[in-house]
Amino acid sequence: MTLPKLKLRTGLIELGLIIAAVIGIHAERLLRSGSIVGQITPGRPTSSIVAIKGRDSVKVIAHAGRFGMELQPGDWKLIFADYNYLPTERRVQVLEGQHVNLGEIRLSQ
Repeated sequence: MTLPKLKLRTGLIELGLIIAAVIGIHAERLLRSGSIVGQITPGRPTSSIVAIKGRDSVKVIAHAGRFGMELQPGDWKLIFADYNYLPTERRVQVLEGQHVNLGEIRLSQ
């Protein structure tokens, strides 16, 4: 086998190992995460939810008032906001593999 072909083969093997490692890391992270779902009332296209834990944050936009997000285990502060309504806060503990349904979150003016 010539040297260029050997280098190409070695490079492809290394690339494959890197891809497998990245997939493994993300799969492990997904297995350890939990999820939160709920409904914001009134449900408008401008409704947003921000989850904060330390320096980590996740933001989603509600669709027809419904929302969902995957979060790492821990204590999260959720802020529900919409124009013309006061922000509403909730504290939620997410456990590994747990699915939390917050039900209906009512925003007030």
